[in-house]
Amino acid sequence: MSGHPALETLRRATNAYRLGQAREALALAEAAYRIVTEIPGAPPQVGTISSFYGLLLGTVGRRPEEGLSLCREAAGRNFWEPEVYEHMARLQMSLGERRAALETVERGLALSPEDRGLLEFRQALGVRRSPPVPFLDRSHPVNRWMGMWRARTTGAHEKRP
Repeated sequence: MSGHPALETLRRATNAYRLGQAREALALAEAAYRIVTEIPGAPPQVGTISSFYGLLLGTVGRRPEEGLSLCREAAGRNFWEPEVYEHMARLQMSLGERRAALETVERGLALSPEDRGLLEFRQALGVRRSPPVPFLDRSHPVNRWMGMWRARTTGAHEKRP
């Protein structure tokens, strides 16, 4: 990440976020976002900048609707950038939208199957197995009994592909 001032500002924002300085990260991400929206000649990573700002705006800035809107816009405009999907999924998860977060991660992995950030986030989310009898509700006693039996015989924490 070098060359464009917005990319340097984004790098500083991500470092601040990793160090737990969320307010500073939000301010820096906003500055990077303003640079790419107000100055011509935006770098190709504009989607990553917008989505990271959206993530921080939704979580740290407590403006989740605006943050999610920025993430969706970034995913539509720069759909090939896996970080965009990771940022949007993290924001969705912080809003309690687990299913939407999983769908977002899967969309990102469909475009970039080897992306480390998306793979790690999907693993952290965990993926439930399908119920043994799919046409019955997950909480149906038959599914519960068969699910417990399956867990004992195949391993309760076995990951599915």
